[in-house]
Amino acid sequence: MSKHLWLPLVIASLVGCKSAGMDLAVRNDISAKLASAQAPIQTCFQRSLTTNRKLRGMYVVQLAAAADTGQFSEISLRRDEPQDPVLRFCVIGELAKLKLDKPPGKRVEVESIPIKFEWTNP
Repeated sequence: MSKHLWLPLVIASLVGCKSAGMDLAVRNDISAKLASAQAPIQTCFQRSLTTNRKLRGMYVVQLAAAADTGQFSEISLRRDEPQDPVLRFCVIGELAKLKLDKPPGKRVEVESIPIKFEWTNP
């Protein structure tokens, strides 16, 4: 068995963006930044598995990108199935490190980013 993290990072996952009329460049930048966080989040999951081998479940993350800096902030979990405080702290920390390449000019909210943690057979 291998550890697996499922992080659907397609433009469609950004449908929950509150900023109506968000341009495609901002959407693509958000998707790219979320994709870049996949490996660090996988590391968070692997570390948490050392203390809880039955850990699995889904997070649904909500966050915002600041208008002037593009820094991801106001990160919260709308759904927290794993109920593991160490994993939660690590994932939020990794997402908080992300910053858009170009500030969007207005605050951008992303309401629903699903992250699924599960074991899979190779």
